[in-house]
Amino acid sequence: MTALAAVAAWLQPALLAALAFRITAGEADASWLALGALVAPLIALLAPARPPGAPPVVGAAAALAIGIVLAADFLVAGDVATLLGGARWPGVALAALAALAVAAWPGARRLAAPALVTALGLLALAPLAVALAAGAPPWTAWPRLALRPTLTFSERSRWVVGGDRFARRTTLRFTEGQRVTALADGVYRVVEHDAAPPTVREWRLATGDVLTLRPGDELSVEAGARVRFEAGRRVPGAPASGVEWADAPARGPDMVPAALGALVTLVGAALVLVPSPRRSAAAGPLLLLAGVSGALAWGVCAAAAFPDLALGGALPAPLLRLPALVLGARAGAGVLVLTLGALALLLATATLALRERLAAAASPALELWAALVVVAAGVGMWPLDAWRVLTLGLGVAAAAWAPARLADGVSGALAGAGVLVLTFAALAALPAVAPGGPLWLEALARYPALVALPLGCLAARALPAPADAGEPVVG
Repeated sequence: MTALAAVAAWLQPALLAALAFRITAGEADASWLALGALVAPLIALLAPARPPGAPPVVGAAAALAIGIVLAADFLVAGDVATLLGGARWPGVALAALAALAVAAWPGARRLAAPALVTALGLLALAPLAVALAAGAPPWTAWPRLALRPTLTFSERSRWVVGGDRFARRTTLRFTEGQRVTALADGVYRVVEHDAAPPTVREWRLATGDVLTLRPGDELSVEAGARVRFEAGRRVPGAPASGVEWADAPARGPDMVPAALGALVTLVGAALVLVPSPRRSAAAGPLLLLAGVSGALAWGVCAAAAFPDLALGGALPAPLLRLPALVLGARAGAGVLVLTLGALALLLATATLALRERLAAAASPALELWAALVVVAAGVGMWPLDAWRVLTLGLGVAAAAWAPARLADGVSGALAGAGVLVLTFAALAALPAVAPGGPLWLEALARYPALVALPLGCLAARALPAPADAGEPVVG
């Protein structure tokens, strides 16, 4: 396998869309995630190659991890369909059919490399066109945004002009008073924090009803709710200013566990999803740099022009909404088509690479791949957070599959996988068992691989290989 084909499994639509989304939203961990997304596959490309072959438990963990990662891509496809004004199921169904067709087509592997190059080229071309039209390329948009005193709704924002809908259940926190207009019948839950204890009110609003919110209030809306905000008001949930967007207060010592957890998860997952190429070349690292840089450019341009694009919770919103808002309806439609084509090609190359990894670690049977696609498509029908699903899949890959690379035999691989599965499951269940815990405990629940991976590696190396067993157990 070439280095270019090896990185295709890493450049998932869900990963690149999540990077652009989290940068637009000004998340404190966005810089760490971007660094991890670039460095982790480079480490995997430099890791020594291991012959294929794995015990059943490792193959099962591989299938589970690949299925969850595939579900994250299908969730993004569902979000794309809703952003285009339709239901979730057509987008998920088309993505699932494409995943099946790519796996069954014998000539797909020959076209994977040029398709990946084309996809990343289109993904970089679109934000460049948007930035030039706005007169602010990414390298100037960053300092311009960082100097903004407040991040507010523009008069041309979709949330102001015609309203927009939320991709999933969301809680908004308001730092200033604002009037929110309901554009769909539903129940809107408001928590007022101006008294102790806080007052909880549920309002059943009809289309056109207005809800007045005060500073400190929290508004919870269900998935699919449509609302309209006031122009010039602060975007709820967004950083208070450009300075806070560029240098979030949460980016301090308290986020070290979450940052380390993200890096460990990404590196551990890359070691198993990005196989060591038989032929080294600069093409793989260059494509990784192009993909991550393209996602960063999208996020910076979106945050500079319309920081409310991340409000609805749909990961591809900055990619799909920004062109029309900056370029106008006609020119924006052309850029939108290019972006959709880039996402489709990324999905095709990523699913083909995941199919090859599944064949190497578990089974080459087409029936197994088809079963994973069907299950992943079922998950994609629900309005789940694609980023959380993706981190779960990457964590499973890192925790239950990676230690087998270090094991000297089947016994070590089984011990490492067993310890990791138990540790991973226990940490992932922490929010349900002990809600409202400290930040470091929340970080362990979000990235269980931070603890599970070292424990599994120790268990895998603790058992020596039998005298007659000298082959590694996984590639």
